[in-house]
Amino acid sequence: MANEVTRSTTSRRDWLYLSIFIVVLLAITAIPYFYAQRLAGADKHFMGIVFNIPDHFQYFSWMRESQTKFLVPNQLTPEYSTPLLFNLLWWVLGRIDSVTHLGYANLYQITRLVAGAFAAFSVFWFCGLIFTNRAKRWTAFLIAMLASGLGWVMIVVKFLTKADNAPFPFTIYTSEPNSFFTVMSFPHFTIATALITLVFGMVLLAQRTQKLRYAWYGAIICLILTLQHSYDFFTICGVIAMYGLFLWIRDRKFPLYILKVGIIIVIVAVWPALQAFYITTADAVWKGVLSQFDNAGAWTPAPYLLPILMGIAWLLAIWSIKIRMPWKDRDDTHLFLLAWFLSHFILIYLPLNFQIHLLSGWQVVIGVLATIGLYTRVLPLLQRMFKNTSPARLALIATVILLVLVVPTNLYLVGQRFLDIKRASEQAEIPDDPTSPSASDNRLFISNGEYSALKYLETQVKSDDVVLANLGMGQFVPAITGARTFIGHWAQTLKFKDKFAMVQTFYNEATPDADRQALLNTYKVTYLIYSPEEAQLGKFDPSKASYLQQVFDEGNVKVYKVTTQAASS
Repeated sequence: MANEVTRSTTSRRDWLYLSIFIVVLLAITAIPYFYAQRLAGADKHFMGIVFNIPDHFQYFSWMRESQTKFLVPNQLTPEYSTPLLFNLLWWVLGRIDSVTHLGYANLYQITRLVAGAFAAFSVFWFCGLIFTNRAKRWTAFLIAMLASGLGWVMIVVKFLTKADNAPFPFTIYTSEPNSFFTVMSFPHFTIATALITLVFGMVLLAQRTQKLRYAWYGAIICLILTLQHSYDFFTICGVIAMYGLFLWIRDRKFPLYILKVGIIIVIVAVWPALQAFYITTADAVWKGVLSQFDNAGAWTPAPYLLPILMGIAWLLAIWSIKIRMPWKDRDDTHLFLLAWFLSHFILIYLPLNFQIHLLSGWQVVIGVLATIGLYTRVLPLLQRMFKNTSPARLALIATVILLVLVVPTNLYLVGQRFLDIKRASEQAEIPDDPTSPSASDNRLFISNGEYSALKYLETQVKSDDVVLANLGMGQFVPAITGARTFIGHWAQTLKFKDKFAMVQTFYNEATPDADRQALLNTYKVTYLIYSPEEAQLGKFDPSKASYLQQVFDEGNVKVYKVTTQAASS
């Protein structure tokens, strides 16, 4: 590798092929959205998301609030919160929406497409910093963009054991280290991967050239990264620190230059991370909701599950590491790749409730190291086995086989989306089990009556109004109406579990009216949604409640306004 790290050449043909790849990738990942829109037809409303409704509508709430605010409050809980949150991505989209009025769904799709193209260009550029050999560069790029883990094995286990669910689902559905999955469903993670890659490319260039201007470029890029994903600052610092350690071991002297690079990046980019920490101390509501990330149970899978989560490319990356190679023979690029790869084994198990997010970007260096492993480990074995086959032909065959082996889980994720979308469309009128918090994940569609109720509320409410509904409908209230919701998100709703139980109790016919009125008064609820989802919670009839006034009615969906008398009772 040492003779391939000094320059990068890219032909017009490469850029053409890269453009074709991007178009095909974006087209494939768009198919589930077209399918969902077609299923919606005239009697349902597609909510614009095919995966993870709760988190996305949290972001869309930030986007809506950012139309008129620089710092936004938390509208996913009935309690007042000080406007303290700033997220660059959703602030920019909010400002764009305030001018274009495109709406969250259209802006989400535009962002998804732009993010996918941005990540592809960033990863391709970084692979070009490592390899001048065209075949190796493309191999590393394709692995980084398309590889998935061995999660499909868990699906096979599910069918063989006839279980209701696959074991260890986070080995299948963890998106951060899966570029294809993020392009399809999580544009903010796609952008984070692209920015992480650019920062590390600049760090590598700074070390190679000994020119600090690359450190400043990296610092500016890192600031953009932390303004939207402050926790990725841990990744940047962790990799640079380990890189400095490896340079120290090799050179047997303190790596003063890489320390300067690190200091520049930290000074410029640390402020959003500090602001995120400040939020947790300055406001009780923000502190409370940010402490609830444990509710998701989203932890990095145990070390023994990493081969399943990360897959064959990850295993090949490990195999590529030459443990016996003397440190003095490892060049700057080699040490940087090792630092990036190995640091994640520490980062992803830090005692932080967002540790799983620190998997972001790992797939890029895995793609590079897997390519090195393919050429230094696998191909020599194949050449001894197939002596009459040219090395170039063997390399092509081995690359194709590797790509075939690393994509099955992504094929499953796409295929399963169609099944989930179909199932969700059938449950649009009567949601599945509204007594389960996880049922809100499946509300990819709502009825036209439910959507009309939300749009009606948008014309009536102010930002400090509170709307009561079950979680499935409540999660949409802030993003679509601008009001606060009584319950809307597993983390952002303060004391989520308690409030979820309160909603179940409120709509139960056995609950005394005095208790209902006490809840409305305590949380200053101003409007109540009564849809088929709430009707499944009990036989409570809000039309017979003297403290509620019906103000909207479409089909089986009604909206009630809490009367002044009830609010003061």
